[in-house]
Amino acid sequence: MTYELTPQQPRDRRPALALFTGGLLSGAAIVVLALALTGVIRPAAAEPSASGSLAPAAAAELGGPLVTPPPVATPSAFTPTELADGNALGREDAPVTVEVWADYQCPYCALFSQQIEPPLIAQYVETGKVRLVFRDLAFLGDESRWAAVAARLAEEQDAFWPYHDYLFANQLGENAGGFSVERLQEIASVVGLDRSAFDAGLQLDAARTTFAQIRAEFEADAARLGIRSTPTVVVDGTRLEANDLATIRTAIDAALAAH
Repeated sequence: MTYELTPQQPRDRRPALALFTGGLLSGAAIVVLALALTGVIRPAAAEPSASGSLAPAAAAELGGPLVTPPPVATPSAFTPTELADGNALGREDAPVTVEVWADYQCPYCALFSQQIEPPLIAQYVETGKVRLVFRDLAFLGDESRWAAVAARLAEEQDAFWPYHDYLFANQLGENAGGFSVERLQEIASVVGLDRSAFDAGLQLDAARTTFAQIRAEFEADAARLGIRSTPTVVVDGTRLEANDLATIRTAIDAALAAH
């Protein structure tokens, strides 16, 4: 299952700046792949206070519930990090590279992370055959963008995968407060990050700069590969039409046989 970039998919209805032009993605993608962090649009979700610190908007402004979110949940299982290298797992010289394109608010991405990735890691990554790389496609609104920035900040502290696991374990629905700035900070504390550095990275200007870097990394590749949904799996540069375990295994085995 995937989350498609289609007009029927509910999205953040704020004014949007298109990331893609020339029909590379659907018209819906032009709407939903909005850059609230580019500086062209100031997101209501986060504005600097008089002291210069980040002051998230109320949940009501995000269309979220007017209730206190539940405590941060612990993932049922954690990604093994013995072979972690930033947002990648596995040997740098592994013969096959598998990219997983995902949005932290996408429920199917959470299921993929929890159910499909573990056997792939055990069978292919830990045996040196595959390098697994997480790729951002933050298209489900403000909280997707903030979560992507937060994960990048965790990566800077060599804690990308634990933070990644906590994000997927704490979805509360699209832009409903699950990835508010305060909650991202709570997760950072639970993971054991240096909060001074992490919080500095969530200052509005710094966050915009980081998201601009994330955007630069994904926009050209997503268009080139024709990625229109999450999770999407790419094996050695070839986008798979399905993301079930059998399809991915077949593609990896074929790629290994070609080496």
